[in-house]
Amino acid sequence: MIVAEQKPLGEIKEMIADADRVLVVGCGTCVTVCFAGGTKEVDILASSLRMSTKLDGNGKEVDTLTVQRQCEWEYNEPLKERLADYDVVLSLGCGIGVQTLTEQFSEMRFVPGLNTTFLGLP
Repeated sequence: MIVAEQKPLGEIKEMIADADRVLVVGCGTCVTVCFAGGTKEVDILASSLRMSTKLDGNGKEVDTLTVQRQCEWEYNEPLKERLADYDVVLSLGCGIGVQTLTEQFSEMRFVPGLNTTFLGLP
C-alpha cells in the first residue's frame, strides 16, 4: 500500500512556473485509493492551476491524463505520443511512479505533485 498527499498549490506552481504547456498525469491505483492522484484529483488540480495561473497573469495550458499504474512501463505507453506537446509533466503518482516515468521518458521533464508519506505492506 502507498499513501500520498498533494503538495501545496503554491509549491506546484513554483515547479511549473517556467512552463507554458503542462500535462498533469494521474495514477489509477494506490494514489487513487488514498484520494491523492486519481482522475478526480487530476481534474481538480488542473482546473485550479488554470484558474490560479490566469489570475496571476501567467495563464498556462493544462491538460490531463490518468494511466492505470505509473510504476509499470507498459501502462505509460499512452503518454509516449503526447509528451512532445508539453513543456513539463506534473505527476500525481507516488515517488515510484515519478521515478518510473523519468526513467522511461528521460528526454522529458517530470515534476512530482505528491508527497509520498507511506510505502508498505498491509
